[in-house]
Amino acid sequence: MNNKKTIIMKKPSTTIIAAAAIILAVVASAVIVFGMQSKISQNALGQSYGSSNGASAVAAAANSIAASNNSNQSTNKEFWIKTVHLDGFANLKGIPTGPDPAPPEKFPNSTIPAGGGVKLTPPDKTGAWKFRVFTFEPSQIVVNQGDKVTLHFADVQGAHYTIAVNGVGSFPISRGQIHTVSFTADKVGIINYWSPDHMPSVTGQIVVLPRTT
Repeated sequence: MNNKKTIIMKKPSTTIIAAAAIILAVVASAVIVFGMQSKISQNALGQSYGSSNGASAVAAAANSIAASNNSNQSTNKEFWIKTVHLDGFANLKGIPTGPDPAPPEKFPNSTIPAGGGVKLTPPDKTGAWKFRVFTFEPSQIVVNQGDKVTLHFADVQGAHYTIAVNGVGSFPISRGQIHTVSFTADKVGIINYWSPDHMPSVTGQIVVLPRTT
């Protein structure tokens, strides 16, 4: 008896074939669109960063900004000048403990200049002594001829000062006070400012450079 089995091959249905064709068409369309977008993006990037035209546009914009800044550059110069002092602390017996320990230091046999700007305090009963120097901060500023200069003097350290500025005059100032002076630097050279009661260390100068063109 013949026991062979017969295998029957069925043809794909029309519905399956149509669905497969639609899927292939969608995939192909997506690939084409993506390729076009990539090309457009590359062209745009090339125009902005890679091409000579893009570089020229960037350079032109930078030049325009620079020209605008130069044309609007102000000749008003403003400075804050503080009265401060620097202190050095020492002890004949040394400072064995604390945040800044130090070995014993001999009290110096120094000649302190007159004027009140430099002070050397002798040792007390514990052996502690102090060296103090008053000063301006900053002590030198630079401007150009023709600049309108505004100086704000602020007394930070020191109970009282008298401050003088060449061509402006003098005025008193106390701790916590601010005194403002303004003038036009019309001549090339040096304009001095100082404190007559804290000489010779509390001095400063304004350097006036020739007018730039």
